[in-house]
Amino acid sequence: MINYILAVVIGAVIGVIGGFVLRGKNPNAMWMAPVAGVVGGVVASVLASLFGDPGYGWQEPLAQIVFAAAGVGVVAFLGSRQKAEAAAK
Repeated sequence: MINYILAVVIGAVIGVIGGFVLRGKNPNAMWMAPVAGVVGGVVASVLASLFGDPGYGWQEPLAQIVFAAAGVGVVAFLGSRQKAEAAAK
């Protein structure tokens, strides 16, 4: 249970930081990046509980950080893609 709580916290922190970094490029990043970060952190916890060893080792928080950052990266990619489509019109 504690690993899911920490996944939400880690994902939210990385998402908020990513949202502030991306807000100039994508105004929706302020709310999308934290959501994507939390989803990434929880997905990492689910995968760790399915395929990993029981307990909260150092690999699970590392996976949470990586998956949360990947979620923020998806938000950045989608934002740049929307901007490019709008400029092409």
